[in-house]
Amino acid sequence: MGIVKKNAYKNTLITYTGMVIGYINLVLLYPIYLSTKEYGLFNLIGGIAILYSIIASLGIPNIIARYFAYHRTEDREHKGFMHWAAMVSLIGFIAATLLFIVFKPIIVASYIQKSPLFLKYYYYLIPLTFFTICFNFLEMTGRVIYQTVFSGLLKDVLLRLFTTAGILMLAVKWIDFQGFIILYVFINFLVSVMLLISIAASKKISIKLKRQSISKINSKELITYGLYTLISTTIYVLLQKVDIIMLSSMSGLSEQGVYSFFFNIAVVIGVPAQALSRTTYQIVTDSWKSKDMPTIAGLYYKTSIIQLVVGLLLFIGIIINRDNLTGILHKKEYSDHFNVFIIIGLGFLVDITGGLNTAIIAASHKYRLAMGFVITSGVVCVILNYLLIPKFGGAGAALAYLITMTAFNLGNWFYIKVRFKMQPFHYKHLVAVVIALVSFFVGKYFWRMPNLYLDIAVRSGVTTLIYILMTYYLHVSDDVNEKVDSVLKRVATINKRN
Repeated sequence: MGIVKKNAYKNTLITYTGMVIGYINLVLLYPIYLSTKEYGLFNLIGGIAILYSIIASLGIPNIIARYFAYHRTEDREHKGFMHWAAMVSLIGFIAATLLFIVFKPIIVASYIQKSPLFLKYYYYLIPLTFFTICFNFLEMTGRVIYQTVFSGLLKDVLLRLFTTAGILMLAVKWIDFQGFIILYVFINFLVSVMLLISIAASKKISIKLKRQSISKINSKELITYGLYTLISTTIYVLLQKVDIIMLSSMSGLSEQGVYSFFFNIAVVIGVPAQALSRTTYQIVTDSWKSKDMPTIAGLYYKTSIIQLVVGLLLFIGIIINRDNLTGILHKKEYSDHFNVFIIIGLGFLVDITGGLNTAIIAASHKYRLAMGFVITSGVVCVILNYLLIPKFGGAGAALAYLITMTAFNLGNWFYIKVRFKMQPFHYKHLVAVVIALVSFFVGKYFWRMPNLYLDIAVRSGVTTLIYILMTYYLHVSDDVNEKVDSVLKRVATINKRN
């Protein structure tokens, strides 16, 4: 866990800094300065751009993650592998964009009745998608050369800071909503250029290339793997985005905007998994190459328990501050639908507790099965949304997400347990849940402070303190205890100096 800890702690700090900035955007800025319809449109554009970019990239980021280790060379040319990957990505984008233009009438037909505003911004998706593809390509390049920190800084912090600036410009009427969308596209271009400069400066990837290098690449094997992972990744992301896509079409942008608000808050529960995955996925891939099963099994357990521990704290922390959150918003359309957050949050908890289950299968020789699991889950998710959204609106979409993520992770867990003889669960997972329940009831019924913001600080602080103390003394996670011990030693050292 040496490399994992070194980079993961930095990535976690960066990610949580980004989370704070994101919360400022979500809780204080978006609901105030964007109408629910505009908020819904912003999320719809972002969701479609992500799906569009995944399809257009032809699975190249996953190909890089799996096969870079087999092409790595000391001359930094890496047998032309990265040049080949860039070329295929560009071809994929051109092909996907042509289809996006040709099938515009069919796509917009689904939104013209409930979400007509989407039509005005349809073509903004093309440049936004291109810059998203570029960033994802460069981010994965950074991962395989173990340079994950700067890409995280750009994606989680600077992108959100620039977006905050855009919202403030909208607030003071320097720009209108259309200007904000244009600025957002430019921001994505800017962070991609910054990441490109960073990777070039590392001098670990050579721009120079011998022509014969690309010809030696087994394109058939790589593209076959890429297409398999493309389908599975597309459907997996569809699980995350199908709700806003179908809600926009079936219920309209306003209801989708409210749903997206709570979904975006729940996303922070998955932050620990995001921070760890930037390093652990490559470790799993390298371990499969060397058949190092103990390392994979160890990571499987450790990531599962630590993600559950942090995820539970975030989940209960948001719930105990429900009244404070709705008090900040001052909008009835948000406060009346808090149950949507609880349902989605449970879905995220289930997903992060699964640990590396998807990565373990996807990086193994049984990677085709990962596609089967994801396709099945995608079909189930679409069907559930189709059945539940008309009856329950946003809550129906949330239920569909929870049921789908539970079934998906159970399927992955069962297969890995039977096929590879490893599973991440331990009685300490149950201990973590009990600790969360105790901390929740203390936080929920703690006396209320006269000031809303003071109440948030005190209530959250008391709950966090109880949660951390119980987690530490009951030894739920060795990594958590090690980190707490490290902090205590630093504090003791500072006190001695003083």
